[in-house]
Amino acid sequence: MTRLILSLITLTIVLAAAAAAQVVSVRATQVTRTRGNVLAVEDGDRLKIATDDGSVMTVTLQGIDAPDEKQDYFKKAKKRLADLVEGKDITVMLRTAETGESFAVIYAGADDVGLKLIEDGLAWFAPNRSAAQPNIDREKYIKAEGAAKEAKSGIWSEKEPIAPWTFRGETLKLLTIEAATTNAETQRRTQPVPGRTYILGPRGGCYYLNDQGIKVYVKDKTLCQN
Repeated sequence: MTRLILSLITLTIVLAAAAAAQVVSVRATQVTRTRGNVLAVEDGDRLKIATDDGSVMTVTLQGIDAPDEKQDYFKKAKKRLADLVEGKDITVMLRTAETGESFAVIYAGADDVGLKLIEDGLAWFAPNRSAAQPNIDREKYIKAEGAAKEAKSGIWSEKEPIAPWTFRGETLKLLTIEAATTNAETQRRTQPVPGRTYILGPRGGCYYLNDQGIKVYVKDKTLCQN
């Protein structure tokens, strides 16, 4: 009986510890949501905001890094950010990572302005500013950067654009970029073409029928699993 009681007490302690650990994990990234308007656009990724509760804060956009003042496209990035936010009610999602660093996602209406800057080729996806960023948002940013590169938009029209962190002499964790890019490319490859039916053949090949009814095989067999 004594051993049974001790076992129950031990189990209770373990469960309590696990619950506490879960709470710590949940609170590792703190999110504060507020509304307000922009007082000043300081550069291509930093804003001074007056919130509805009367506070004034300067925030850096999460997950992006726009050209610095002495770089090409600095003025264009700053102007584009101003066009997106000035005179509009904005929503600020301020995320604070375990490191204590805080970055903000700014919404003007339904538009994520940081994502818009990447789509326009006026900012890089910045892994060093994405520690508190949800994976789904991180992948959107990486995918948007890839599309901007392919279209040679903005900074990507240059032969060898220099990332702001390189310009400032900062170190970037290259493994973070490679892993995140791989995830985004994998997700892009496995997206089926709307309206197209993929068929798994008897020998395991994955194909679709084109307009002439001819079988066209695809390399990514996961398309036949959707």
